[in-house]
Amino acid sequence: FVLENGELEEISSTTFSDDPLRLVRIFLLMQQHNAELGPELKLRLRRRLYLIDRQFIYQTAVRDTLLAIVSRKGQVGRALRAMHELGFLGRFFPEFRPLTFLVQHEFFHRYTADEHTLVCIEMLDKIIDSKEPPFSKYRPILQQTARPHILYLAMLLHDSGRSENSKRHAEASAVNAVRMARRMRIRGTDLSTLVFLVDHHLTMSEIARRKNLENEETIIEFARVIQTQEKLDLLMLLTFADTLGTGSGHTYSDWKDLLLWQLYRRTTSALSGITEFVAVAEQARQEIQQRLLKNLD
Repeated sequence: FVLENGELEEISSTTFSDDPLRLVRIFLLMQQHNAELGPELKLRLRRRLYLIDRQFIYQTAVRDTLLAIVSRKGQVGRALRAMHELGFLGRFFPEFRPLTFLVQHEFFHRYTADEHTLVCIEMLDKIIDSKEPPFSKYRPILQQTARPHILYLAMLLHDSGRSENSKRHAEASAVNAVRMARRMRIRGTDLSTLVFLVDHHLTMSEIARRKNLENEETIIEFARVIQTQEKLDLLMLLTFADTLGTGSGHTYSDWKDLLLWQLYRRTTSALSGITEFVAVAEQARQEIQQRLLKNLD
């Protein structure tokens, strides 16, 4: 390939036929050099999509390249959008393909399911260098994330179950995540975290909006579901980006953000030790009570 005036083009018309791995490597190069794909390159890439067969998908080099792409914090959205527009994304991730142009019949969703997913990923990207709220509040969490590929893959598939017209689309999405993980040879803790994030991508926002966050049992019960600080951090990022990714101003407000952070901080305390959390909460209640009594005197 050659890079000229910010655009990548191929040197030979047989570039992809000679080495099909270049079909995925071109997106990594695009990402690394902050470049665009040239018109001739796009045309030839579309004509070579038939090379993305079962043998191609299961290649270790292809898997490693894709994982490298989704591991680059703040730079994933543009690469995945280019893949989607050229037809690559749906071929490599068949679980995502049915979302293309799929209308979501919910009043707060402005976008089709595929566009919503890509916007969510772009919202995640926006966090990494943002100095403006609300994104800047989430920046330390994303910067400290050790496994960004799990977060981005979870976001890619979090709504994939919507194509089945199920009321409980999160469960169907989790099944899709397992299928994808098998092909990508994602195992162990990575697999369990990925499936957890997809299965629970609505849980945190629902608890923040509908539960009494001053109730210790609410927090302790949520902490038992979360189990680790890493899962809480990843779910926090996913929940925030998912909320903004609807494209509707009705889904995000300072009040909702405040509730989300209250749940996050109290759960963080709970995860550090249930006994310690209850003691701190009790102390806080006593301090509030003392202030109220003082104001009444």
